[in-house]
Amino acid sequence: MKTKHHDLIEEIQKRSFKLLMDLTNFNENEKGYGLTLDHNLKLNVASIATTGFVLSGYIIASEYGYLSYDDALYKVKKTLKTLYYHVPHYKGFFAHFVDIHTAERYKKNEFSTIDTLLCIKGVMSAQMYFKDDEINDLANKILKRIDWKSFVHLHQGKYRFYMAYNPDADGDYAQGKSGFIFQWHMLAEQIMMYVIAAGSNQLDKKLALDLYEGFERNLGSYQGHQYYYSPGNTLFIYQYPLCWFDGKSWIDKDGFSWFENAKNATLGHRAWNLRNYKKYKTFSKETFGLTASSTPNGYSVFHAIPSVNGKPLTDGTVAPNAMVGALTTNPKEAIKAILYMKSLPNIWGEYGFIDAYNFEGNEPWYSKKYITIDKGLELLMSNQYLSKDVVNAFMKHPYVIKGLEVLEWKKI
Repeated sequence: MKTKHHDLIEEIQKRSFKLLMDLTNFNENEKGYGLTLDHNLKLNVASIATTGFVLSGYIIASEYGYLSYDDALYKVKKTLKTLYYHVPHYKGFFAHFVDIHTAERYKKNEFSTIDTLLCIKGVMSAQMYFKDDEINDLANKILKRIDWKSFVHLHQGKYRFYMAYNPDADGDYAQGKSGFIFQWHMLAEQIMMYVIAAGSNQLDKKLALDLYEGFERNLGSYQGHQYYYSPGNTLFIYQYPLCWFDGKSWIDKDGFSWFENAKNATLGHRAWNLRNYKKYKTFSKETFGLTASSTPNGYSVFHAIPSVNGKPLTDGTVAPNAMVGALTTNPKEAIKAILYMKSLPNIWGEYGFIDAYNFEGNEPWYSKKYITIDKGLELLMSNQYLSKDVVNAFMKHPYVIKGLEVLEWKKI
């Protein structure tokens, strides 16, 4: 049964997918086939995280007729071959950015756990949806190649995953020393890492549980909305784990719901907006969500409170993906914001909503940059609101089923 705003949300889904297709390499003669640009203003750099959104997008395209089943199947196969045979990795963890044509590591960027995680969630979803022998074989090879244990270490008396690895001392985030970089000691967008690693059969049950319980959980509230918040409290970190995971149906062994946590975080962000929107020309009663996006001064990650330093951070920029990303947890508030933004001039176009806008300066600013992971978030959250095609596929994966069992999560 269609909801009142079904057609509008489906249009967001469709236009988001079009953007991703227009920024994907389909050159049959290049090793980078199937890779997607990080954004439209730098035409040689692909994001490995976006690959996960795009692989998931082929499920949606098949279901909604944006592509034929056979075309989607072909694109998935070729993309998995690119990932397995051509994209550089360290112990199975992919380089964050690669050349879209050659698939070679871009400059000296890091081999990233979180970007690999986003990628393999797409791999896993496509594997379960298409049920093709070659796809199954390639997906399993990609997944089994990931050496989860090699990224585990003791930090401050707790077992934690490293965030990344860089062999170059002068490389991204390396800070003058080659090797492993930082660790997931805090709450961020890595929640499904613990489930998938637990389901990989590489970790014993105690270590899997120790890792899940090993990151800090800061409890705070704003205007009565209580939740575990990330250090900076930017909205996307609560949304990304739920793009593939059926969080509404599962709680962890202590009865905690990451879905409810994201819902409360969103309400907290919205409450902050209602208290502060008159301070900014761009803000309105309808819009909400301090998150990451392009801004008049480049890419920025904005923060709400509560946060570790107790201060919000924004320049007044509004990013539509923050609200589209709330469609699953907070549909009433999200749709109200979507309808408002769609009524504004210059915000809606060929690819749906632009990445961001800002009216604080002398002239209105509209982003010309389309960041593909932002569109990926819009694509998957729209689909979850409409029909859950990607979520249903992902939740059937043996790694997910086993991981939830190992971590003793319960279905509700």
